[in-house]
Amino acid sequence: MIPATHAEELARSWTFGADVVVIDLEDLVHDSRKHEARANVREGIEQARRGGAEVFVRSDLELLYADLEASVWRGLQGVILPKVSSVEQVREAEETLAYFEAEHGVMQAGLVGEVNEYDEPRTVENSLELHLALEDAKGNYAAEGLIAASPRVRSVSLGRADLVMDLRPEPSGELHLLPFLMQRLILLANAAGVSPIGAWWQGTSRGLRASPEDTLRAARLGRMAGFRGAPCVLPEQVAALNEGFSPSSDEVHQADRCVQAFERAAAAGQDCGEVDGVLVDGAAAAGARATLEWAEACRARDAFKAAAVERVGA
Repeated sequence: MIPATHAEELARSWTFGADVVVIDLEDLVHDSRKHEARANVREGIEQARRGGAEVFVRSDLELLYADLEASVWRGLQGVILPKVSSVEQVREAEETLAYFEAEHGVMQAGLVGEVNEYDEPRTVENSLELHLALEDAKGNYAAEGLIAASPRVRSVSLGRADLVMDLRPEPSGELHLLPFLMQRLILLANAAGVSPIGAWWQGTSRGLRASPEDTLRAARLGRMAGFRGAPCVLPEQVAALNEGFSPSSDEVHQADRCVQAFERAAAAGQDCGEVDGVLVDGAAAAGARATLEWAEACRARDAFKAAAVERVGA
């Protein structure tokens, strides 16, 4: 996540190796610099996409119209709504996005090298996405209704720092409700068919500004819990997140063994296979296949980004 006021960092963002670049107009931008920040967004989108990343803008809900007027340009993938807590906010964002999509002739960007023309039939799939950041008690309580409020909602996350402030931390600075809220978010997201975004940050890691080592640990724990990716604010965290959210070669090897053992058993008319003395039933085989599919998706995404960077350098 890059403040829109940091034009130089936006210009270098295509080199970071991120799957998604978030241009922030809200949390990291002082009120006195909002106009300056908005002026950088259009070029920032073009720069960030050069390395194969999708680009989102984090908008200020109280300045939604001005932020989206400055942000809805060719190349944008979607908009993050921070601190969202009501269905009305989601629907206002949906309507405002639709207005500026028509005004600026914008459709969902697609990947670098793809071309989406505005005269193609408009569908939910080729419209800009919404990501909901649930950052207070009210938003988390209303999560199910918020996710269902618009078909544009494709992903959802928590905001640890704001939640801690809203729900009051223990003397240690930790919030014991957070594991429950993360698990609940993952459950609701999967039930609704959207992606849960986040990592299992530790209370002492400073979250989005954690060291690469703490970031890697948080990413691995987050992936095991069910998150599908996580944001960060430091370029040196990107590699750790990419590694932590990608299955290791050992995991892929073990998953492949499980699938093969189950398939051999099924071919022999048996309900379960066995790997290293552990039974592999249908549910375990399905989990192993999901690991293999996710690993392949990560490999393909990395290859796509590498090819995009190579084209820029050519």
